[in-house]
Amino acid sequence: MTWGILEVAGPRRNPMTPRIQRTLPVWLGVTCVLSGCGVENLVRGRDEVVVEDVVVVETFEQEPHARVDLLFVVDHTGSMAEEQAALSASLDAFVLAIEDLGLAYQIGVVSTSLEPGEYGVLHGEPWIITPATDDPVEAFRQALEVGTEGNDEAGLAAMVAALTDDFAIEENRGFRRSDAGLHVIVLSDDDDASDEVLGSDPVEAALDVLDGEAVLDGALAQFSAVIGNVPDGCRGDGGEAFPGTRYAEVAASTGGVVASICEPDLGDVVEDLAALTAQYPTRFALQALPDGDVRVAVDGTRVDEGWTVESDPPVLVFDVAPQAGAEIQVRYTLAAE
Repeated sequence: MTWGILEVAGPRRNPMTPRIQRTLPVWLGVTCVLSGCGVENLVRGRDEVVVEDVVVVETFEQEPHARVDLLFVVDHTGSMAEEQAALSASLDAFVLAIEDLGLAYQIGVVSTSLEPGEYGVLHGEPWIITPATDDPVEAFRQALEVGTEGNDEAGLAAMVAALTDDFAIEENRGFRRSDAGLHVIVLSDDDDASDEVLGSDPVEAALDVLDGEAVLDGALAQFSAVIGNVPDGCRGDGGEAFPGTRYAEVAASTGGVVASICEPDLGDVVEDLAALTAQYPTRFALQALPDGDVRVAVDGTRVDEGWTVESDPPVLVFDVAPQAGAEIQVRYTLAAE
């Protein structure tokens, strides 16, 4: 009996292509003493070809720098002058924090306006702020100058318009990257009022969009809110802030930060937002659904706990994201066809 090895490799979306090995016993022949066996016995005695399970090894590399798109949604009504100024004064701390974390970031800003030409359109020049932008802090500060003369407070609708292809906003081209996480941060002293656009349940509509923005490899799709305290509101230097109940509900559903807009210094708030943004992927899409034993190693060390495999679609999910730059190897079997 002779054994043969069949190797199959195919295209995939992960950084390294897995090698799939299929082991086949190859029947080469049968020896028979003709005087002692007839044709019937010869046929019955022939070995059957046995196909064994396929062993799959997939290798991933954790992102060396977390990629994230940050969308700021800023209330542009008349009561927001002091709050916008407080956020602007904290920008140095925010940009420094995300740069210290080594994030490959993009920042965009929209207002809560529903006016044509403003609705969901990114502000500023450039409209996308990146680490390569000349003076990112100043560019960010100018983008935040959305004004205080508006009447609309449709923050969730503005987010939906800025992110979804249905609106096809030419001015937003290049902002949303398919391989980057998303963190939406709203700043408002009142609750969302997007019913006219998003229907009777704007929270559910917003969560549907955020679910769609979460990429398969587990990058972020989170929402945070700097708002009036829930449930009673608050009073700060800029006056009274009403409870941002809807915003808080979206933030709670996505694991985001909820902070008070009545705090005179937003420095601590923006540092918390920056730290949350730095999360790395916990999910790694597999090429096939394992049918047998699964073994996982991180940087060459076998890991038996802290991960699971989901089936539809097949994804390896870690409880805690592997460190930046880590090599993740997954070995599993598939049933022979």
